[in-house]
Amino acid sequence: MTASGTPKAKPAPSEEPGLEPPDSIDADPVGHRLQEDLFQSLVESADYTDGRTPLPARSGGALQLATPEAIRKAFAEQWNVLSHSLGLGVDSDKAFQGVRDLVMYDIPDGTRSTLSVPVTGDVDADAGLYCLALVHTLASLGARTNVIMTHTIYNRDRGPEETKRFLEILLKGIDPFREYARRHGLAIHLEGIREGYELEQEFNRAFPMPSHAKFDAHFLLDYEEEWFLSPDGRALLEALPQIDVVVRHTKLGISGGWIPTRMRKAAYVYSQNGTVHSNWNFSEYAAMVAVTYLAKLLNEGEALSKTYASIDEIKARYRDREIRLRQKIVRLTPKPRKLFVVGSPVGLIQVYA
Repeated sequence: MTASGTPKAKPAPSEEPGLEPPDSIDADPVGHRLQEDLFQSLVESADYTDGRTPLPARSGGALQLATPEAIRKAFAEQWNVLSHSLGLGVDSDKAFQGVRDLVMYDIPDGTRSTLSVPVTGDVDADAGLYCLALVHTLASLGARTNVIMTHTIYNRDRGPEETKRFLEILLKGIDPFREYARRHGLAIHLEGIREGYELEQEFNRAFPMPSHAKFDAHFLLDYEEEWFLSPDGRALLEALPQIDVVVRHTKLGISGGWIPTRMRKAAYVYSQNGTVHSNWNFSEYAAMVAVTYLAKLLNEGEALSKTYASIDEIKARYRDREIRLRQKIVRLTPKPRKLFVVGSPVGLIQVYA
């Protein structure tokens, strides 16, 4: 760290010309800071691999993530296609500014919905790596916080075997998240951990709060919509950010995952894709965030506080939505592997990525 306190007194000048001592033996603060920044970048780069190619879930037993630069490039390219195709007039620079304030709530579904996990792969670990890669993508794009549904209390109703299964999935996600959080200044907020929760001690040991968080990731555990009915539950809800967009995978609904008071103005995205990491590459993660921001942009001002500029606007919306039955298809790649569906005030938008 840069030295602090009062400057050191200069030593007496030498009597012999040309042998004057330097003014200070303290390190140059600017140079020291550059060294710190370089060291931090090297620490973070331990998680990165070549961003020019789609990535496997793991490489050599370790998670490999695309660089932030590769993710930002993929986002910019796909956003520009969306903006042009839909006539938004919003360039990628403005989209990056908007993503800074984007709060995405992701409800995964993948360990038994997706059959793309390699034969030698671990589907349970793959599910946790999906969550980590999503957090990495959001942080790389400049977002500052998000919410992920980990599991609900309703999962326990399926019996002890199901409870054991999802606890094993969570346990396998601790190591990669712990190392990433330590290297990248990630603050992990486990909402719903209570006394007696089976993995309480493991979580508390693994995820201490960083002194300066670069990103706040909120994970819901044992969540139930009835939290709202108790003072303690309402306090947990207050710890969550206001949600802009809910992304639900493989299910066209959010039953069991509705968050009272936090989703008053939230838009919705349907993702027709299972959530295991081996099913995604970095460009598809970036596309999902682009579609999520699109949903926020299209639906801003539509919930609870809608005002119409004129009767002409009402007529135009009615014509597009109900007479023309408008829907728009946007292809971000010639051979898409992902499908997202977004509702807008004037019709449906399907995005293939």
